[in-house]
Amino acid sequence: PEVNELQEAIRNLEQRGVTRIIAVPLLVSSHSEVMQQSQYLLGARLHGAWEGEIKPVATRVPVVIASALDDDPAVVQILLKRAQAISRHPQEERLVLVAHGPVSDEHNAAWLAVMDRIGRQIQQSCGFREVVPVTLRDDAAPEVIARATEQMRAVVQAGSQRGRVLVVP
Repeated sequence: PEVNELQEAIRNLEQRGVTRIIAVPLLVSSHSEVMQQSQYLLGARLHGAWEGEIKPVATRVPVVIASALDDDPAVVQILLKRAQAISRHPQEERLVLVAHGPVSDEHNAAWLAVMDRIGRQIQQSCGFREVVPVTLRDDAAPEVIARATEQMRAVVQAGSQRGRVLVVP
Protein backbone atom coordinates (compact mmCIF):
# COMPACT_ATOMS: atom_id res chain seq x y z
CA PRO A 1 0.00 0.00 0.00
CA GLU A 2 0.95 3.61 -0.38
CA VAL A 3 2.50 5.21 2.70
CA ASN A 4 -0.54 7.46 3.19
CA GLU A 5 -2.88 4.45 3.03
CA LEU A 6 -0.72 2.58 5.52
CA GLN A 7 -0.68 5.57 7.86
CA GLU A 8 -4.47 5.86 7.61
CA ALA A 9 -4.92 2.14 8.34
CA ILE A 10 -2.73 2.43 11.44
CA ARG A 11 -4.62 5.51 12.58
CA ASN A 12 -7.93 3.64 12.17
CA LEU A 13 -6.64 0.70 14.21
CA GLU A 14 -5.42 3.01 16.96
CA GLN A 15 -8.81 4.77 17.07
CA ARG A 16 -10.44 1.37 17.54
CA GLY A 17 -8.30 0.80 20.63
CA VAL A 18 -5.80 -1.80 19.43
CA THR A 19 -2.80 -2.17 21.72
CA ARG A 20 -0.49 -3.90 19.24
CA ILE A 21 -0.36 -4.27 15.46
CA ILE A 22 0.94 -7.43 13.85
CA ALA A 23 1.87 -7.00 10.20
CA VAL A 24 1.92 -10.19 8.14
CA PRO A 25 3.72 -9.58 4.83
CA LEU A 26 2.65 -11.68 1.89
CA LEU A 27 6.17 -11.91 0.49
CA VAL A 28 8.26 -14.84 -0.68
CA SER A 29 11.51 -13.87 1.04
CA SER A 30 12.49 -12.07 4.21
CA HIS A 31 15.62 -11.00 2.32
CA SER A 32 13.88 -8.90 -0.32
CA GLU A 33 14.05 -5.14 -0.68
CA VAL A 34 10.26 -4.99 -0.34
CA MET A 35 10.50 -6.69 3.07
CA GLN A 36 13.24 -4.31 4.17
CA GLN A 37 11.19 -1.33 3.02
CA SER A 38 8.17 -2.65 4.93
CA GLN A 39 10.29 -3.03 8.05
CA TYR A 40 11.55 0.54 7.62
CA LEU A 41 8.05 1.93 7.07
CA LEU A 42 6.74 0.17 10.18
CA GLY A 43 9.68 1.19 12.39
CA ALA A 44 11.36 -2.20 12.71
CA ARG A 45 14.40 -1.05 10.68
CA LEU A 46 16.06 2.26 11.44
CA HIS A 47 17.84 2.85 8.15
CA GLY A 48 17.29 2.05 4.53
CA ALA A 49 17.81 3.22 1.01
CA TRP A 50 14.47 4.99 1.26
CA GLU A 51 15.51 7.55 3.90
CA GLY A 52 14.76 10.98 2.56
CA GLU A 53 12.23 9.62 0.05
CA ILE A 54 9.75 8.26 2.56
CA LYS A 55 9.32 8.44 6.32
CA PRO A 56 8.25 5.65 8.63
CA VAL A 57 4.61 5.78 9.61
CA ALA A 58 3.71 7.27 12.97
CA THR A 59 2.20 4.91 15.51
CA ARG A 60 1.36 5.05 19.20
CA VAL A 61 1.25 1.28 19.57
CA PRO A 62 3.97 -1.34 19.04
CA VAL A 63 4.16 -2.93 15.60
CA VAL A 64 5.38 -6.50 15.17
CA ILE A 65 6.29 -7.72 11.69
CA ALA A 66 6.08 -11.42 10.89
CA SER A 67 8.58 -13.01 8.57
CA ALA A 68 7.91 -13.63 4.90
CA LEU A 69 6.98 -17.08 3.57
CA ASP A 70 10.65 -18.15 3.19
CA ASP A 71 10.83 -21.95 3.55
CA ASP A 72 7.44 -22.47 5.13
CA PRO A 73 6.11 -26.01 4.53
CA ALA A 74 3.33 -24.54 2.35
CA VAL A 75 5.93 -23.08 -0.01
CA VAL A 76 7.76 -26.40 -0.16
CA GLN A 77 4.51 -28.20 -0.98
CA ILE A 78 3.57 -25.74 -3.73
CA LEU A 79 6.96 -26.06 -5.41
CA LEU A 80 6.97 -29.83 -4.93
CA LYS A 81 3.58 -30.15 -6.65
CA ARG A 82 4.72 -27.93 -9.52
CA ALA A 83 7.84 -30.03 -9.99
CA GLN A 84 5.97 -33.32 -9.79
CA ALA A 85 3.48 -32.10 -12.41
CA ILE A 86 6.22 -31.74 -15.02
CA SER A 87 8.53 -34.55 -13.92
CA ARG A 88 8.78 -37.91 -15.66
CA HIS A 89 11.71 -39.60 -13.91
CA PRO A 90 12.89 -37.47 -10.96
CA GLN A 91 16.01 -39.55 -10.33
CA GLU A 92 17.23 -38.58 -13.82
CA GLU A 93 16.24 -34.91 -13.65
CA ARG A 94 17.82 -31.72 -12.37
CA LEU A 95 15.28 -29.35 -10.86
CA VAL A 96 16.19 -25.67 -11.06
CA LEU A 97 14.31 -23.41 -8.64
CA VAL A 98 14.26 -19.84 -9.95
CA ALA A 99 13.46 -16.79 -7.81
CA HIS A 100 13.40 -13.07 -8.46
CA GLY A 101 16.22 -12.40 -6.00
CA PRO A 102 17.36 -9.22 -4.28
CA VAL A 103 19.79 -6.52 -5.33
CA SER A 104 22.55 -6.95 -2.73
CA ASP A 105 25.00 -9.85 -2.73
CA GLU A 106 24.53 -10.33 1.01
CA HIS A 107 20.77 -10.69 0.76
CA ASN A 108 21.13 -12.86 -2.33
CA ALA A 109 23.29 -15.31 -0.39
CA ALA A 110 20.66 -15.44 2.37
CA TRP A 111 17.84 -15.90 -0.15
CA LEU A 112 19.75 -18.73 -1.86
CA ALA A 113 20.35 -20.42 1.50
CA VAL A 114 16.59 -20.49 2.12
CA MET A 115 16.00 -21.81 -1.40
CA ASP A 116 18.63 -24.49 -0.79
CA ARG A 117 16.71 -25.67 2.30
CA ILE A 118 13.55 -25.83 0.17
CA GLY A 119 15.44 -27.75 -2.51
CA ARG A 120 16.74 -30.32 -0.04
CA GLN A 121 13.21 -30.96 1.22
CA ILE A 122 11.91 -31.37 -2.33
CA GLN A 123 14.80 -33.68 -3.19
CA GLN A 124 14.11 -35.84 -0.14
CA SER A 125 10.40 -36.01 -0.96
CA CYS A 126 10.64 -36.63 -4.69
CA GLY A 127 14.12 -38.02 -5.36
CA PHE A 128 15.33 -35.59 -8.01
CA ARG A 129 18.90 -36.21 -9.11
CA GLU A 130 19.69 -32.66 -8.07
CA VAL A 131 17.90 -29.49 -7.02
CA VAL A 132 19.67 -26.20 -7.72
CA PRO A 133 18.46 -22.74 -6.63
CA VAL A 134 19.19 -19.64 -8.72
CA THR A 135 18.07 -16.01 -8.57
CA LEU A 136 17.54 -13.66 -11.50
CA ARG A 137 18.19 -10.40 -9.59
CA ASP A 138 16.48 -8.36 -12.30
CA ASP A 139 16.31 -5.21 -10.15
CA ALA A 140 20.09 -5.13 -9.69
CA ALA A 141 22.74 -3.37 -11.76
CA PRO A 142 23.07 -4.57 -15.37
CA GLU A 143 26.33 -6.42 -14.69
CA VAL A 144 24.74 -8.29 -11.75
CA ILE A 145 21.75 -9.24 -13.90
CA ALA A 146 24.08 -10.44 -16.67
CA ARG A 147 26.09 -12.54 -14.20
CA ALA A 148 22.90 -14.07 -12.71
CA THR A 149 21.52 -14.81 -16.18
CA GLU A 150 24.75 -16.47 -17.24
CA GLN A 151 24.79 -18.54 -14.05
CA MET A 152 21.25 -19.76 -14.68
CA ARG A 153 22.14 -20.69 -18.28
CA ALA A 154 25.21 -22.58 -17.06
CA VAL A 155 23.15 -24.49 -14.47
CA VAL A 156 20.59 -25.50 -17.12
CA GLN A 157 23.23 -26.43 -19.72
CA ALA A 158 25.27 -28.49 -17.27
CA GLY A 159 22.17 -30.32 -16.10
CA SER A 160 21.00 -31.05 -19.64
CA GLN A 161 24.20 -33.01 -20.31
CA ARG A 162 23.12 -35.58 -17.74
CA GLY A 163 19.34 -35.71 -18.33
CA ARG A 164 16.27 -33.53 -18.31
CA VAL A 165 16.25 -30.15 -16.63
CA LEU A 166 13.07 -28.83 -15.09
CA VAL A 167 12.73 -25.13 -14.27
CA VAL A 168 10.24 -24.10 -11.61
CA PRO A 169 9.89 -20.42 -10.71
